[in-house]
Amino acid sequence: MGDFFVSSIDTSMANIYRDTATSTPLVYVLSTGADPLQALLNFAATLNMSEKLRRISLGQGQGPKAIVMVEEAMKHGNWVML
Repeated sequence: MGDFFVSSIDTSMANIYRDTATSTPLVYVLSTGADPLQALLNFAATLNMSEKLRRISLGQGQGPKAIVMVEEAMKHGNWVML
């Protein structure tokens, strides 16, 4: 099938960011022990977005809060990490 299917890709935040658009969410599918939080915090700092990065852990009862956070982000250009 070729090298495309067996080669590792560059998963740096800068590379991923170049492939995104404001109208498309970025979804990470994580394996056990994987945590992109620090990489995202560092990347946000390089773009002066630290103050616009919101985070919420989705647990019991957090869904409505997350919806508000996403709606606010869409209005004000914030980032939300769920």
